[in-house]
Amino acid sequence: MLTRRLFIAGLAASFTTEPRKLFAKEEADFDDNLLVFLSDVHAGAAKTCKYARKKLQEAVTEILKMRPLPRRVLVFGDVAHVYGLGVDYDVSRPSFKLLEDAGITVTVGMGNHDRRSEFAIRWPEAQKKSLVPGRFVHLVETSHVGFLMLDSLQGTDDRAQNDFGPVPGALSDDQQVFLSDFLSKRTKPVILCAHHAPKELSLCGKPLPHVVVTTPCIAGYIHGHNHRWMRAWIRDKDQKTPERAKHVLCLPSNGLWGDIGYATCRVSPGKVEVAPALKDFWLSRPVSAECRPPEWDDILAEGRASGPCTFRF
Repeated sequence: MLTRRLFIAGLAASFTTEPRKLFAKEEADFDDNLLVFLSDVHAGAAKTCKYARKKLQEAVTEILKMRPLPRRVLVFGDVAHVYGLGVDYDVSRPSFKLLEDAGITVTVGMGNHDRRSEFAIRWPEAQKKSLVPGRFVHLVETSHVGFLMLDSLQGTDDRAQNDFGPVPGALSDDQQVFLSDFLSKRTKPVILCAHHAPKELSLCGKPLPHVVVTTPCIAGYIHGHNHRWMRAWIRDKDQKTPERAKHVLCLPSNGLWGDIGYATCRVSPGKVEVAPALKDFWLSRPVSAECRPPEWDDILAEGRASGPCTFRF
């Protein structure tokens, strides 16, 4: 009989077989200024997650083939499929562990489909290192700029197993206190990161887009949630200074719907460039080549040709 434990073990094994053949730790060099961004992984244990599991495995395989290797991987939430079930994290955790075993630091943010308590069981070190107790807030530093991963998940862990909780994002009060203090003391450039777009969030009564544009140390904002590779400018007019503008970037989903893929990030003096690595595009569900609408291929081609998003500081 195929028990639940054996089923999970089989799924986890499917994540670990191929990448281990691709990496020899003593052979790889690391680039401290190269990062990879994943978002909206949704790699659960359900049959409907087969495509997402495949795409996560493919992404890990490609990352481990990079030479030099990226020093860091940032995950912008929705690691779980829908409800934040423990079984989802059981399935995806071995894949992320392959990156960690290779010497790559993996930092995970919370999305609206995640559940902190179940995630913490599988990632206890992330809970210990969080800058805000009870949340998952982490600062990833590079030589020229930092990336501050915020926790925009509103959902509480006492919700029912079949309840995915609130979809919109929010920053908790304790997180807002932390962020306000952090920004008041920060001099080195920082890019704010979260699962949700800044327009959904606020800081101490002020819309977060206003805070992003008017705070000198903030170089821009990166998020997931919308499953599309999209760049936008946010502006804030000030009569005393010229109009200012900063980039907001939305990342593709690694394996659910919309733009499918990940992004690579290159840090250099004075700027950060984030480039798309798009693998697919679809809506509702993956389809065969025979019934694929032609405009889907056009959307994918346009995304691949869009070039990097540049954050200057």
